[in-house]
Amino acid sequence: MTSGMMRISAAAMALTTAVALAACSSDDDDDTSSSSSFSGSTATDSFPVSVDTKFGEVEVKEQPQKVVALGWGDAEIATELGVQPVGAVDWLGFGGDGLSPWAEASYDEAPEIIDSQELDFEKIAALDPDLILDVRDTGDEDTYNKLSAVAPTVAVPEDADGFTTTWDKQVEMISTALGESQKGEDLVTEVNDRITEVKDAHPEWSEKTGTVLAKTSVEWAAYSAGDARADLLQGLGFQ
Repeated sequence: MTSGMMRISAAAMALTTAVALAACSSDDDDDTSSSSSFSGSTATDSFPVSVDTKFGEVEVKEQPQKVVALGWGDAEIATELGVQPVGAVDWLGFGGDGLSPWAEASYDEAPEIIDSQELDFEKIAALDPDLILDVRDTGDEDTYNKLSAVAPTVAVPEDADGFTTTWDKQVEMISTALGESQKGEDLVTEVNDRITEVKDAHPEWSEKTGTVLAKTSVEWAAYSAGDARADLLQGLGFQ
Protein backbone atom coordinates (compact mmCIF):
# COMPACT_ATOMS: atom_id res chain seq x y z
CA MET A 1 0.00 0.00 0.00
CA THR A 2 1.45 3.41 -0.97
CA SER A 3 1.82 6.22 1.53
CA GLY A 4 -1.07 7.98 -0.20
CA MET A 5 -3.33 4.96 0.38
CA MET A 6 -2.19 4.75 4.00
CA ARG A 7 -3.25 8.36 4.47
CA ILE A 8 -6.65 7.54 2.97
CA SER A 9 -7.03 4.66 5.43
CA ALA A 10 -6.06 6.97 8.27
CA ALA A 11 -8.70 9.45 7.19
CA ALA A 12 -11.33 6.72 7.11
CA MET A 13 -10.40 5.33 10.51
CA ALA A 14 -10.36 8.75 12.12
CA LEU A 15 -13.62 9.91 10.52
CA THR A 16 -12.53 13.48 10.37
CA THR A 17 -14.45 13.68 7.07
CA ALA A 18 -13.96 12.36 3.60
CA VAL A 19 -13.08 15.90 2.55
CA ALA A 20 -9.53 15.15 3.67
CA LEU A 21 -9.29 12.54 0.92
CA ALA A 22 -9.11 15.22 -1.75
CA ALA A 23 -5.72 16.24 -0.38
CA CYS A 24 -4.45 12.64 -0.17
CA SER A 25 -2.53 12.35 -3.40
CA SER A 26 -0.28 9.35 -3.98
CA ASP A 27 3.50 9.52 -4.29
CA ASP A 28 3.17 9.10 -8.06
CA ASP A 29 1.07 12.25 -8.58
CA ASP A 30 2.52 14.92 -10.82
CA ASP A 31 3.87 17.75 -8.69
CA THR A 32 2.28 20.26 -11.04
CA SER A 33 -1.25 18.92 -10.50
CA SER A 34 -3.59 20.79 -8.20
CA SER A 35 -4.76 18.96 -5.06
CA SER A 36 -7.61 21.38 -4.57
CA SER A 37 -10.12 22.81 -6.98
CA PHE A 38 -10.46 25.99 -4.91
CA SER A 39 -7.19 27.74 -5.62
CA GLY A 40 -9.04 30.59 -7.31
CA SER A 41 -11.82 32.81 -6.02
CA THR A 42 -15.45 32.21 -6.87
CA ALA A 43 -18.53 34.33 -6.38
CA THR A 44 -20.59 33.39 -3.35
CA ASP A 45 -24.30 32.64 -3.52
CA SER A 46 -26.88 35.33 -2.94
CA PHE A 47 -28.26 35.60 0.58
CA PRO A 48 -30.53 34.76 2.30
CA VAL A 49 -30.03 31.00 1.95
CA SER A 50 -31.98 28.17 3.59
CA VAL A 51 -30.86 24.76 4.84
CA ASP A 52 -33.23 21.92 5.72
CA THR A 53 -32.43 20.23 9.04
CA LYS A 54 -34.00 17.78 11.45
CA PHE A 55 -35.50 20.75 13.30
CA GLY A 56 -36.86 22.52 10.26
CA GLU A 57 -35.60 25.02 7.75
CA VAL A 58 -32.80 27.31 8.92
CA GLU A 59 -32.45 30.67 7.19
CA VAL A 60 -29.08 32.39 7.01
CA LYS A 61 -29.93 35.98 6.17
CA GLU A 62 -26.45 37.33 5.44
CA GLN A 63 -23.05 35.87 4.63
CA PRO A 64 -21.66 34.66 7.96
CA GLN A 65 -18.69 36.54 9.38
CA LYS A 66 -18.22 34.56 12.61
CA VAL A 67 -18.80 30.81 12.40
CA VAL A 68 -18.60 28.33 15.25
CA ALA A 69 -18.14 24.73 14.04
CA LEU A 70 -19.16 22.07 16.56
CA GLY A 71 -19.99 18.93 14.55
CA TRP A 72 -17.42 16.26 13.77
CA GLY A 73 -15.54 17.50 10.71
CA ASP A 74 -17.59 20.70 10.38
CA ALA A 75 -14.55 22.93 10.94
CA GLU A 76 -12.46 21.11 8.35
CA ILE A 77 -15.16 21.42 5.72
CA ALA A 78 -15.61 25.12 6.49
CA THR A 79 -11.89 25.84 6.23
CA GLU A 80 -11.70 23.83 2.99
CA LEU A 81 -14.44 26.11 1.66
CA GLY A 82 -12.44 29.19 2.62
CA VAL A 83 -14.20 30.05 5.90
CA GLN A 84 -12.18 29.95 9.13
CA PRO A 85 -14.37 29.33 12.21
CA VAL A 86 -13.79 31.47 15.28
CA GLY A 87 -14.61 28.44 17.44
CA ALA A 88 -14.21 24.74 16.77
CA VAL A 89 -14.10 21.32 18.43
CA ASP A 90 -10.91 19.24 18.35
CA TRP A 91 -12.76 15.93 18.13
CA LEU A 92 -9.73 13.65 17.94
CA GLY A 93 -7.35 15.63 20.12
CA PHE A 94 -5.00 16.69 17.33
CA GLY A 95 -3.97 19.79 19.28
CA GLY A 96 -3.19 23.19 17.87
CA ASP A 97 -6.10 24.41 15.74
CA GLY A 98 -7.83 21.03 15.94
CA LEU A 99 -7.43 20.23 12.25
CA SER A 100 -6.25 16.80 11.15
CA PRO A 101 -2.65 16.53 9.95
CA TRP A 102 -3.85 15.66 6.44
CA ALA A 103 -6.16 18.69 6.15
CA GLU A 104 -5.04 20.99 3.37
CA ALA A 105 -6.63 24.19 4.66
CA SER A 106 -5.35 26.03 7.74
CA TYR A 107 -6.13 28.98 9.99
CA ASP A 108 -4.69 32.47 9.84
CA GLU A 109 -5.86 32.99 13.42
CA ALA A 110 -6.35 30.09 15.81
CA PRO A 111 -9.97 29.33 16.76
CA GLU A 112 -11.26 29.02 20.28
CA ILE A 113 -11.23 25.29 21.02
CA ILE A 114 -14.50 24.06 22.52
CA ASP A 115 -14.90 20.89 24.57
CA SER A 116 -17.16 18.39 22.81
CA GLN A 117 -17.99 16.41 25.95
CA GLU A 118 -19.77 19.25 27.71
CA LEU A 119 -20.55 22.26 25.56
CA ASP A 120 -19.94 25.58 27.27
CA PHE A 121 -22.83 27.62 25.87
CA GLU A 122 -21.61 30.81 27.52
CA LYS A 123 -18.21 30.39 25.87
CA ILE A 124 -19.89 29.85 22.52
CA ALA A 125 -22.11 32.91 23.00
CA ALA A 126 -19.08 35.01 23.96
CA LEU A 127 -17.65 34.37 20.49
CA ASP A 128 -20.66 36.26 19.11
CA PRO A 129 -21.24 33.90 16.17
CA ASP A 130 -23.69 34.66 13.40
CA LEU A 131 -23.78 30.98 12.37
CA ILE A 132 -23.28 27.71 14.25
CA LEU A 133 -22.51 24.47 12.42
CA ASP A 134 -23.50 21.26 14.20
CA VAL A 135 -24.08 19.07 11.17
CA ARG A 136 -22.50 15.79 12.25
CA ASP A 137 -23.41 15.34 15.88
CA THR A 138 -25.90 13.60 18.15
CA GLY A 139 -28.94 15.51 16.91
CA ASP A 140 -30.00 16.29 20.47
CA GLU A 141 -32.97 18.66 20.53
CA ASP A 142 -32.11 20.32 23.85
CA THR A 143 -28.63 21.13 22.59
CA TYR A 144 -30.08 22.50 19.36
CA ASN A 145 -32.50 24.75 21.24
CA LYS A 146 -29.70 26.20 23.35
CA LEU A 147 -27.46 26.77 20.36
CA SER A 148 -30.18 28.29 18.19
CA ALA A 149 -30.85 30.79 20.98
CA VAL A 150 -27.29 32.04 20.39
CA ALA A 151 -27.28 32.07 16.57
CA PRO A 152 -28.85 30.33 13.57
CA THR A 153 -27.76 26.71 13.90
CA VAL A 154 -27.45 24.23 11.06
CA ALA A 155 -28.02 20.91 12.83
CA VAL A 156 -28.15 17.35 11.56
CA PRO A 157 -30.41 16.48 8.60
CA GLU A 158 -33.56 14.45 9.08
CA ASP A 159 -32.90 10.89 10.35
CA ALA A 160 -29.19 11.51 10.94
CA ASP A 161 -28.93 11.30 14.73
CA GLY A 162 -25.86 9.85 16.37
CA PHE A 163 -23.17 11.16 14.02
CA THR A 164 -24.69 9.46 10.94
CA THR A 165 -24.75 12.47 8.62
CA THR A 166 -23.10 11.30 5.40
CA TRP A 167 -19.98 13.20 4.39
CA ASP A 168 -21.43 14.43 1.10
CA LYS A 169 -24.63 15.65 2.79
CA GLN A 170 -22.46 17.38 5.39
CA VAL A 171 -20.55 19.20 2.67
CA GLU A 172 -23.78 20.13 0.90
CA MET A 173 -25.38 21.61 4.03
CA ILE A 174 -22.30 23.52 5.15
CA SER A 175 -21.49 24.91 1.72
CA THR A 176 -25.10 26.06 1.32
CA ALA A 177 -25.08 27.78 4.71
CA LEU A 178 -21.81 29.53 3.88
CA GLY A 179 -23.03 30.65 0.48
CA GLU A 180 -20.51 28.45 -1.32
CA SER A 181 -22.76 25.79 -2.85
CA GLN A 182 -20.71 25.49 -6.04
CA LYS A 183 -17.52 24.97 -4.08
CA GLY A 184 -19.32 22.28 -2.12
CA GLU A 185 -20.45 20.50 -5.27
CA ASP A 186 -16.94 20.68 -6.70
CA LEU A 187 -15.47 19.29 -3.50
CA VAL A 188 -17.86 16.32 -3.44
CA THR A 189 -17.02 15.59 -7.08
CA GLU A 190 -13.30 15.84 -6.36
CA VAL A 191 -13.48 13.40 -3.45
CA ASN A 192 -15.64 10.93 -5.36
CA ASP A 193 -13.29 11.10 -8.34
CA ARG A 194 -10.34 10.45 -6.02
CA ILE A 195 -12.08 7.42 -4.48
CA THR A 196 -12.84 6.05 -7.94
CA GLU A 197 -9.27 6.66 -9.05
CA VAL A 198 -7.91 4.66 -6.11
CA LYS A 199 -10.46 1.87 -6.59
CA ASP A 200 -9.63 1.56 -10.29
CA ALA A 201 -5.92 1.45 -9.51
CA HIS A 202 -6.44 -1.51 -7.17
CA PRO A 203 -8.89 -3.98 -8.76
CA GLU A 204 -7.46 -6.69 -6.50
CA TRP A 205 -9.19 -5.08 -3.54
CA SER A 206 -12.54 -6.32 -4.85
CA GLU A 207 -11.48 -9.83 -3.83
CA LYS A 208 -10.60 -8.80 -0.29
CA THR A 209 -12.71 -8.11 2.77
CA GLY A 210 -12.20 -5.18 5.07
CA THR A 211 -13.32 -4.27 8.57
CA VAL A 212 -13.12 -0.91 10.33
CA LEU A 213 -12.64 -1.38 14.06
CA ALA A 214 -12.74 0.83 17.11
CA LYS A 215 -11.23 -0.04 20.48
CA THR A 216 -12.51 1.29 23.77
CA SER A 217 -11.08 0.64 27.21
CA VAL A 218 -13.19 -2.52 27.50
CA GLU A 219 -13.90 -3.91 24.02
CA TRP A 220 -13.53 -3.86 20.26
CA ALA A 221 -16.37 -2.92 17.92
CA ALA A 222 -16.86 -3.03 14.15
CA TYR A 223 -18.56 -0.31 12.12
CA SER A 224 -21.38 -1.43 9.85
CA ALA A 225 -22.53 -0.29 6.42
CA GLY A 226 -23.98 3.20 6.61
CA ASP A 227 -21.08 4.50 8.69
CA ALA A 228 -18.71 6.77 6.75
CA ARG A 229 -15.68 4.65 7.63
CA ALA A 230 -17.20 1.37 6.50
CA ASP A 231 -18.73 3.00 3.43
CA LEU A 232 -15.36 4.38 2.40
CA LEU A 233 -13.79 0.92 2.46
CA GLN A 234 -16.64 -0.35 0.28
CA GLY A 235 -16.21 2.63 -2.02
CA LEU A 236 -12.56 1.66 -2.44
CA GLY A 237 -13.66 -1.79 -3.57
CA PHE A 238 -13.34 -3.91 -0.47
CA GLN A 239 -16.12 -6.33 0.47
